[in-house]
Amino acid sequence: MFHKLKKITAIMIITFTVIISAVPVSAEINGPAVTKLDSHSMRPNNKVMGIHIGETVEEIASDTFRNQINLKYIEVSDGNPYFTSFSYCLYDKDMTTLICFPQALDKAEIPSSVTKINQYALYGVEPEIGTKVKEAIRKNAERLGTEYEYLRYYTFPYNQKWPYTCEYPLTN
Repeated sequence: MFHKLKKITAIMIITFTVIISAVPVSAEINGPAVTKLDSHSMRPNNKVMGIHIGETVEEIASDTFRNQINLKYIEVSDGNPYFTSFSYCLYDKDMTTLICFPQALDKAEIPSSVTKINQYALYGVEPEIGTKVKEAIRKNAERLGTEYEYLRYYTFPYNQKWPYTCEYPLTN
């Protein structure tokens, strides 16, 4: 009798775990408005499937979404003055720079205005998809008569902070 009860309990726990892991979870943080997203904002939670970036976010570190292997979409509030989303990808407000192509996203439309790509924008994306995205951006740059740029900046917008790989200038 005890072994049957133990076996039934184990089955119930496994079933409960499977059900819980299949249900999408969303969380809302109450507190001061977030103005910066970086790698510490997301990790170690790699089960995130979608992100909504609010109006108050002013900076996003280039490696913020690096290990989000289940990320399928990024949305940005219309009122955000620095960032926008299109076809579930993250761009600067002018839609000239691709900041993040979610790793679990298998296709997206790249706007014709995009000519730059962030260094981690395609991190973890399937190689075939990454190649197609890069090619689309190169074609955009060629069509617009501008240079295709691969950016190695730490934060967006670029002019707000020194990249972490730079040496700070000496002052008297």
